[in-house]
Amino acid sequence: MSTLESPDGSRRLALDSALTIYTAADTKLLLANALQGAVALHLDLSAIEEVDCAGLQLLLAACQEARRQHVNLSLEGASPAMTEILQLSGLRDLLPIGGLN
Repeated sequence: MSTLESPDGSRRLALDSALTIYTAADTKLLLANALQGAVALHLDLSAIEEVDCAGLQLLLAACQEARRQHVNLSLEGASPAMTEILQLSGLRDLLPIGGLN
């Protein structure tokens, strides 16, 4: 996972490989730190190879927390695993990801 910060206060966080119950605690902390004090957060999901319900919960919680902190959160790069779980769960419209057709 990597975080890049721009001079304008926006950040880009690239999540890698898994967004599952096994990575939930670490990812939650990473997302909380990335949101804190940011103007915008671009969350790159293109490298996600595995995602489960815990991962979806984290994304939903991140969206809620971003709204609460007035941070513009954008989800980008739908990997095949992410596309599949969004379609199966019916959350595709609730978690719109740039680049997902």
